[in-house]
Amino acid sequence: MVDATISFAIEKLSDFLTQEVNIRLGVRDGVRWLKDELGYLQSAVRQAELNQELNPLIRQWINNVKDVANDAVIILERFSTLQEEEDAAPRKSILGCLRSSICMCRKEAKLYDIGKEIESLRGRVVEIKNRRDEYGITNILANPIVQQRKRTVLRATSFENQVDVVGFEDDFKTLFAELVGEDPSLKVISIHGMGGLGKTTLASKLYDSGKLNHFNCRAWVCVSQEYNIKDVLRTIIKSIMDHEPTNNLDNMNEVDLLQHLRKLLLGRDRYLAVIDDIWDIEAWEKIKKAFPDNKNGSRVIITTRNKIIAQRVDDRCFVHALRFLREDESWDLFCKRAKPLKNLEQLGKEMVGKCGGLPLAIMVLSGLLLHKNSYEEWVKVKNDIWRQLKGESAEIQDILNLSYYDLSFQIRQCFLYLARFPEDHAFKVNNLKLLWIAEEFISEADEEDGVSMEDVAENYLIELINRNMIWIEKWYWGEKVHTCRMHDLVRDLAIQKSKEEKLLGIFDSSKLHTSPIRLLQEQPRHVIYNDYGKYSKLLGPGFSDLKLRSLAITSTLASEDMKLICRFKYIKVLDLTNGISNIIPDEIGDLVLLKFFGLMRSNGGTLVIPPTIRKLKKLQTLCSLGYSGYKLPVEICELKGLRHLRFQNNYVTEVTRSMKISSHQTELQTVDGMLFENWIQIDTLNLIHLHTLTILTSSTEGIAYSLDSLANLSNLQSFILKFNSGVIPTIKPLSFCKRLKAVTLHGTIGDRSELGFLPLSVTNITLTGSKLMEDPMPTLERLSNLIGLDLDAVYMGKIMVCSNDALPCLKYLIIRNFRNLEEWLVEDGALSSLKNFETSGCEKLKKYPVKRVSFGSYIATVWYL
Repeated sequence: MVDATISFAIEKLSDFLTQEVNIRLGVRDGVRWLKDELGYLQSAVRQAELNQELNPLIRQWINNVKDVANDAVIILERFSTLQEEEDAAPRKSILGCLRSSICMCRKEAKLYDIGKEIESLRGRVVEIKNRRDEYGITNILANPIVQQRKRTVLRATSFENQVDVVGFEDDFKTLFAELVGEDPSLKVISIHGMGGLGKTTLASKLYDSGKLNHFNCRAWVCVSQEYNIKDVLRTIIKSIMDHEPTNNLDNMNEVDLLQHLRKLLLGRDRYLAVIDDIWDIEAWEKIKKAFPDNKNGSRVIITTRNKIIAQRVDDRCFVHALRFLREDESWDLFCKRAKPLKNLEQLGKEMVGKCGGLPLAIMVLSGLLLHKNSYEEWVKVKNDIWRQLKGESAEIQDILNLSYYDLSFQIRQCFLYLARFPEDHAFKVNNLKLLWIAEEFISEADEEDGVSMEDVAENYLIELINRNMIWIEKWYWGEKVHTCRMHDLVRDLAIQKSKEEKLLGIFDSSKLHTSPIRLLQEQPRHVIYNDYGKYSKLLGPGFSDLKLRSLAITSTLASEDMKLICRFKYIKVLDLTNGISNIIPDEIGDLVLLKFFGLMRSNGGTLVIPPTIRKLKKLQTLCSLGYSGYKLPVEICELKGLRHLRFQNNYVTEVTRSMKISSHQTELQTVDGMLFENWIQIDTLNLIHLHTLTILTSSTEGIAYSLDSLANLSNLQSFILKFNSGVIPTIKPLSFCKRLKAVTLHGTIGDRSELGFLPLSVTNITLTGSKLMEDPMPTLERLSNLIGLDLDAVYMGKIMVCSNDALPCLKYLIIRNFRNLEEWLVEDGALSSLKNFETSGCEKLKKYPVKRVSFGSYIATVWYL
């Protein structure tokens, strides 16, 4: 990770040198010297990172280089702050000129300080270069000894022979049916899930099952993260040949081994092979040619932590996701070994619940408590459960570490950032992705070939989900992720590594922690779970905020607390969405580097955002969780870099009335909760990036409502209209929005033919209070790509018909409050993909042509992309 940190610093230093800024020559020369020296050190750091386990001093040397790189970037950001303050200063009036002169004097004084800090960094670099010889880094580079990561067979097998594994009964039956199916063709079965979830255990249960005696030729091999294809092939061959001589294998190359294995399997009866713990699709691509399709029902089982690998091993592959154990299954597994006394059961269940259904953690816990019989001993384990589990079993730490180290540098940073969320917290992914961008884990340099930073953030999120490092808790329409969670063990890993990498500091006044001053000195990002007042008091009046770049607060904030926060002038992220305060001070405008501002809730009344927000020229995201009333100043229109204005309002509120944007804000992607009267005043021709829009209407009369301006929004993907002023105006302009995916219309629709203007790209529709007199299905059926359909009080008639083969992609259907509906006909082939169906308020409809199923995951009636 240090290599990428240095690269980022060199990039920032280079950018600074190419800018036409008014800065003394000595400072510029110092920056150029730093850039060059970091470039020279980078190659040494790369080699040193591979050998850091040889000597702890090497790791210390690497950290010293990293600290210099980070501090160099921070110093340049301080200069950027000066530039922003100077640009924001008024100049036209005499008073403005006076202020400008004062700013110039302050700037010169601070430039002097920056020059001294650059000189200090030069001294540190010289010292680092000298220590390279002292620590032996030079010798390592001359005689590199690349430390190979220890090849570990990561299986939860330590306890498999000691207890009967529980919780896999349904999984076993499903996979067993695939193994014994009548299809004679070779079939590949993939099992994927988080490390420690029991993939190897389940595969071994199948492999050793006495009910699969018809596989008289079997082989098992663990590929793992560090693998050698020749070793993998030799292991399979030896498994197949059992006790037969294999002397010539050591002299065979990869091609010979592949051909030899294929010949062996061609000459055998039905075979079963397990390829355990694959991390790299290339490993499978290299060996799959050795498995011939003998048309005799042979099978191959693959286990992996990566969903994408599981899906890509074969076009006809059966992919099975392994779930976490249920509460009752977890307790049964624990009791198989621990056998707790009656007075310890409640305490045991609390600890088992902390394991989050992860079999490996439960088994380690049961072993840890096996010989502890007193209540006091169990309480001691419970109070420090994660440290106790990892101390008891190095296997847990190894499993988690390997998943972490297999991530790219950028995704590692995004993963470590998840440590900011409290235990058992479900985090909303939309805001998370915008936070990643504001934290500069994803930069504008990633925006290539039409791929935006938001798209890259989405890819990173899916990567973490596919690797089973986080899991999805709720969906929108079963298709788009709404909230995610982390297993507590994975969160513990993120906290540990974020401290090691000096990425994130956590302050919780209810626990013992490193002092805030030390956090401030070491970690550039802070999250404060409670009591910001105590945090600020411990900092003291003269604290330095040199390294703080991000602040998230979940506690109640007094007005003086908010003013103290504004002293952190170099922060780029201020997330108060889970905090409470009744004031946003004028000093908020001093945070000129701010990119993300998450607004807090208020104890009551309306939170007024001051006009000084106009100074936040770099602001990308202004958002809230929608719990409070806000009043936005007209100066919001001056923020040309604004990309997301998110308030998630369902009704006309103060923020809706005050929200205004300008046609010059061409970077806007999300506008959530704008009053119709304000929207129709905007020239939308330049809003080429806007993809999510919510418009609401008040009861104001005399306004000529029109949606014509929507036709200019070529990138629009999600549109919500809540119309309370008669009949919704024609939605024909939406027919020009060829990328539109999700549409929500609340209000009366004059004629069902209006729905015919929706483009074929639409996949999700929510209609409420349409009051159509004609069956809407004939018009909706033309939308062949529909996946989700939510209809509430849409149709006033008695008969509804879904014609032959209609809506072939529809998976989720909700019908509510069709009060007059008596008969619903679904003809042959219609709704062929339907997975979930819900209905309510249709009292006259006595017979349902499709099975009613309660939605197991969150189905949104409002769609936010």
